[in-house]
Amino acid sequence: AYRQAARRAHAAGFEIVELHSAHGYLLHTFLSPISNTRDDEYGGSLENRMRFPLEVARAVREAWPAGKPLFVRISSIDDVEGGWSAEDSVTFARKLKTAGVDVIDCSSGGILGPATAATRSALPRVPGFQLPFSEKIRAEAGIATMAVGLILSGAQAEEALQAGRADLIAVGRDALYDPNWPLHAARELGVDPEYAMWPEQYGWWLTRRESVLKKAGVRR
Repeated sequence: AYRQAARRAHAAGFEIVELHSAHGYLLHTFLSPISNTRDDEYGGSLENRMRFPLEVARAVREAWPAGKPLFVRISSIDDVEGGWSAEDSVTFARKLKTAGVDVIDCSSGGILGPATAATRSALPRVPGFQLPFSEKIRAEAGIATMAVGLILSGAQAEEALQAGRADLIAVGRDALYDPNWPLHAARELGVDPEYAMWPEQYGWWLTRRESVLKKAGVRR
């Protein structure tokens, strides 16, 4: 099914596919010792728990054109005591690189288990809280990473990239809140002071509005 989906994605013209191995979905449930209680070759040791996700990654890489990037999203930690760890993620990322994966998308959490106040880790939900995972995996596994999670501004994203904490930035909920987030980020970073990246009919009006605001002494 995964192989067929990759072929359909290519036929439909997609340039990237991403395997979802995070947040309690099927592949994550094999990886996490919290959810994987199998006693066969697909459960128990880390090597066994990685087996099925790696088989899927290899199958998709085989079906997906070599010139097109393959991403894998992982939960870098389960955020539950006794669960999947950052060190496990580094090991998995190394295996994925060998399987032909190009980028690791570094999220976290998603396995429920006994997630009580006593067992859940104290991972603070602050801006950029998952950047340490993308930074660690990038440095220790030698693979490109994508950072995600409370990255709220173009400046914050650019700082993470320039510091080598990730190679790519993913923006989800903030893009729902502001569908023009990339365009605002470009302007914030001084890349598009004249709204040239916007649709022409919008850029013209925004440039005029900027002139009016400037004359009125309003800074944005």
